[in-house]
Amino acid sequence: MLKYGQFCPIAKASEVLGEKWTVLIVREMLQGTKRFNDFQRALSLISPTVLAKRLKTLEERGLVFQKVVSGGRSAEYHLTPAGRELYPVIEELAVWGMRWARKHMEDSELDVELLMWDIRRRIDRDALPGRQAVIRFSFPELKRYCDWWVVVDERGADLCTKDPGKDVDLHVVSDPRTLIEVWMGDTTLAHAKSSGKLRLLGSAPYSRTMKDWFMLSNAKDMMSAPHIANRQYD
Repeated sequence: MLKYGQFCPIAKASEVLGEKWTVLIVREMLQGTKRFNDFQRALSLISPTVLAKRLKTLEERGLVFQKVVSGGRSAEYHLTPAGRELYPVIEELAVWGMRWARKHMEDSELDVELLMWDIRRRIDRDALPGRQAVIRFSFPELKRYCDWWVVVDERGADLCTKDPGKDVDLHVVSDPRTLIEVWMGDTTLAHAKSSGKLRLLGSAPYSRTMKDWFMLSNAKDMMSAPHIANRQYD
């Protein structure tokens, strides 16, 4: 267990949050992730053993509690009031990271699984034609997980790596870096399309409205929030 041996509140907070993966687990919980398997999908490089250990530590520190669901067969993880108070901390960390820590993305950091998990939870169903869709995302240069399907209906959005056997309304073809740059607000959807690095195939209503239902990363939203955007820096 991480120990600094200081009474400083920053040191004490760092003892709780400073272990590898802990901040990202909290990030996921603040965005609605509750199930063990869903944490693994969002944090593809974490081992089940480490994930279980970090969740247990957060429980012991009073930031997380378990809730039994599905007739006692599984559990969900929820933030306590102390855990929820971390939202502005994580927000500020995201804003700082967007401003100062993202000048170069290495190829090894282009995590398509995180990207697709993020896209699934950020699609604006109300802005979709008919409020439903089957959207296929393809990354031809990848050898594994090169195709993904997001199925949106009245129940929500599901993410698949195998063809769900439904008609595709829109097929998005790109390389990982380009779609991540669009997602993070580093470039626009229009520019990615005009450069030929991103192609939209399929129904015109879905491609025409993509700028409306394809909500960007919430880190981009945080950067645009009035209390952040209006700051003055020396």
